[in-house]
Amino acid sequence: MRSVIITPSYAPDFERCKILCRSIENHVTSYEKHVIIVDAEDLALFQTIKGPKIEIITKESILPGWLKKIPFQRKWWLSYKTLPVRGWILQQITKLSVAECFDADLYLFADSDIMMIRPLDMSSFVNNRKVRLYRYSRKEQDYREPRHKAWYKYAGSLFELSGDEFLKSDYIGPLVTWEKDTLLKLNKYIKEKTGKNSWQETLCNTFDFSEYILYGIFTEFVLKDESGHYWDDTDICHTSFTYTINNFNDLQEFLKQLRPEHKAVCIQSNLKIEPQAYVDYIHKIIVK
Repeated sequence: MRSVIITPSYAPDFERCKILCRSIENHVTSYEKHVIIVDAEDLALFQTIKGPKIEIITKESILPGWLKKIPFQRKWWLSYKTLPVRGWILQQITKLSVAECFDADLYLFADSDIMMIRPLDMSSFVNNRKVRLYRYSRKEQDYREPRHKAWYKYAGSLFELSGDEFLKSDYIGPLVTWEKDTLLKLNKYIKEKTGKNSWQETLCNTFDFSEYILYGIFTEFVLKDESGHYWDDTDICHTSFTYTINNFNDLQEFLKQLRPEHKAVCIQSNLKIEPQAYVDYIHKIIVK
């Protein structure tokens, strides 16, 4: 199956994205290309890391023409069909657009603050022509978190689901695989269900949602066995999301919990830790 790696990024994450690119080149095999998606204003900067398997494109080139970036403003986009759209929403719509833009069977979404640390063959995500979908039990605190509640409420309403069975699983991660036909079916469902001219228009009018929750619930509870996925709860990326990291000592304690199944580590850029500091330390503890 043809595989493409997708990374949305932006200028403040440039150094981290360079680390991701190098680590993919060193550790990942059986993929066609690594596509980095940035705002047009960041294109020149990211073109400096373009390579034989690294393609740099702009959000503007894959989003509908009625969406325009507000100059000198990263957090908002102007829409000629909806209210102004937050950058967070636009990034999710960008991910949901990849099946209409890149001809591949499997998409691996890799956040730009990830570093690959062990060999990963993209064929390991495929079993009997079905693609791995990361699915795991929700944490108790997520049931109470307002934004998480809003994400599941919107998905339940969109897919006309009742009861609490669809509330039990989570699908969010920094290293997630999707399948092309399933994604195209999701976008078609949103368009037809809401009666808008496009699925993007529907989501631009949505105050808050999670692309991973929408995709996961649609796959599991709407398509069911007709989806192109199988489920797997193996955590292949050690991520800092749920850790308290205020200094380098905290970071070392976090990294001591790396397990053999971890193919990557995600150290969130908002922790403000200099990337080279953790790169050197990870090489020290991983490379023997």
